[in-house]
Amino acid sequence: MAEHFVTLHCEPCASCRSEAWQHVRDGRLRWEETQYCSASGIQACDGGWGPPPPWVRERIVAAEGTVRLAVGGPDGVPLKAVREVYGLTLAQLREARENGLQATAVEAELLRTKSGGPRG
Repeated sequence: MAEHFVTLHCEPCASCRSEAWQHVRDGRLRWEETQYCSASGIQACDGGWGPPPPWVRERIVAAEGTVRLAVGGPDGVPLKAVREVYGLTLAQLREARENGLQATAVEAELLRTKSGGPRG
């Protein structure tokens, strides 16, 4: 379940800051987002389990890039791990198997850990 904390709204200015990140907690993917403005004392926080919403993931990818992972087969991340982390449909899983998967560094680490493969 997502957590929400929001107070008021301000017009974006030079004092506004926004941060988004992912981490692994208790073997699960978690995302967090904060926005704050020191000039007007406004802040908003959001977070949840699993892959982040597209607008949060886009910011993480823009800042940190992605890693291409092979999916399935002897050298790839197991299909079960990919499906657990991303909640993919069978068609989406087939697409990932055929073309690989663009994962953030945190997602890649979690998938490697779940598959029992080498870390890093």
